[in-house]
Amino acid sequence: MASRDEGKGVLSRVVRMMSSPTRELVGPGADSGGSQFAEAEKAELKAMIERKRRNDFVRKRELNMLRRIRREGLTPEQAAALDASSNIDDSEVRPTQPPGGADVGVKAKIDAIEQQMVGSAPPVRPVPARPAPASARRVDTASPDGAATIPAGMVVDGLDENTRPMMMMPADEAALRSAPTLTEAVAPALQVRHGDTMPLVEVSEVVHDHDLDEAVIAFANADFAHAERALVTLVGPGGARHENAETWLTLFDLYRATGQMQRFETLVAEYGHRFQTSPPQWYSLPRLVADAAQSGMLAPQPKDSEIGWVCPPTLDAAALTDLTSRCLQLPQPWVLDWTALQRVQPDAANQLTRLCREWAAQPLQMRWLASDRLFAALGEAAPVGVRDADPGFWMARLEALRLTNRPDQFDEVAIDYCVTYEVSPPSWEPSRCVARVGSSAANTRASSLSVVGDAVTTIQGGDHHHGVAVTTLDLSGQLSGDLGVVLKTLDAKLGGAQVVRISCALLIRVDFIAAGDLLNWIIARKGEGRHISFIEVHRLVAAMFGAMGIGEHAPVHLRAA
Repeated sequence: MASRDEGKGVLSRVVRMMSSPTRELVGPGADSGGSQFAEAEKAELKAMIERKRRNDFVRKRELNMLRRIRREGLTPEQAAALDASSNIDDSEVRPTQPPGGADVGVKAKIDAIEQQMVGSAPPVRPVPARPAPASARRVDTASPDGAATIPAGMVVDGLDENTRPMMMMPADEAALRSAPTLTEAVAPALQVRHGDTMPLVEVSEVVHDHDLDEAVIAFANADFAHAERALVTLVGPGGARHENAETWLTLFDLYRATGQMQRFETLVAEYGHRFQTSPPQWYSLPRLVADAAQSGMLAPQPKDSEIGWVCPPTLDAAALTDLTSRCLQLPQPWVLDWTALQRVQPDAANQLTRLCREWAAQPLQMRWLASDRLFAALGEAAPVGVRDADPGFWMARLEALRLTNRPDQFDEVAIDYCVTYEVSPPSWEPSRCVARVGSSAANTRASSLSVVGDAVTTIQGGDHHHGVAVTTLDLSGQLSGDLGVVLKTLDAKLGGAQVVRISCALLIRVDFIAAGDLLNWIIARKGEGRHISFIEVHRLVAAMFGAMGIGEHAPVHLRAA
């Protein structure tokens, strides 16, 4: 039965082949054609993916431009140019569009949104083009006596001719009266703001500058020497920013933030000659912070926080970096507590040697608590006669003895050093720094690096009924590590204020952890309907704000050079 069916099947196939030979012969070729068609479909699919990827990139770039335009505004000519450049070539999209034209509808909606975003910005008068390398715009409103006067009753429109705020202005008049005055001039030093009279300010939208990333990161990590080298390389002969005045001003801000007056004065004359302008004025930001703390302008510290720095059990490079940053703003005498010290890392020994030499050349006042713990830890790390020990421990020990004015012990250690390494030891030199040795204090802790000033509320842009109530607080010192306590203090002092300006005139440095906490705090306050802005910010801190995205949520105004 099976053979009959099998034979019938063979005969049937022969009959079909004879009756329609072309279909049987073409069959194998059809499979080849199908595979070729599949390959063509794959190639077309790859082309579609590539076009979509390219179009998405163009669209993302245009939307980023529109966000920037929304903050700054456009001239009519620029708006027309944007409309012309926002249309992707239809020839790239048409082959992949379905018959229903769904892509055309989506593209039309996107174009409508773009046009609405551009059209929502208020018209502004054309202004001269900014120089390409500069990242700041100045508003010179100084009066003959050095102060700038904003007439009472003037609203924000009166200032839009010179500069644009970073946020979009409301369209209706009622909203305009309640909008924050973002372009008010502010004082370059810490003081209580009264009325509408304020001196010169430099207003800027902080733009991320990739060439400054190395210096900004080093400064945020309190590696001031590295930050200085990066900036000096940029502005030095043959540097990428040799002719960029803004980068020079960033270097000057570094010197002022770290109190390096001699290096500041060395370069300031060259700056004035090169750019044919008046050079920036010198001030020491750490000195201003210390003076403000002593005069009571800043919040008083608790009595048990007189210790400037507490050494951790293991002294490493990070601990010495923290010591260096703290010493920037500590009032003299600096109180350093070595009680908890148990061991010293080799890299920290070399860094401590350099630090002691720098201190010895300056007329500083210090007080070392439990300094014998330091000398003991250095001696244990490099015993007498052990040549394999790092000589850096010996040099750090000798420099610390010189700093604390112990010539007899210095001579004994120098002889041991000579016996161990069979080389001449360094000679004794008197130190300009006076480091007095004291006994250990119980339950000591380091003082806070950051201080929040009292809130001051003023009425801007009109009288008490029609003006905008602006609350100003001062942040001073350094924002480092967890900002939980600082931000709670800010919230307590803000109260119900809706428009808040945070003065950074005495803010020296912000590290990455603190910047992240500050960004989250700003976003939370923005969600409550408040407007936060930062004023009198020096360029390295402003660059840090820009890199962390703070400038996208709160306007950042640079301090005048």
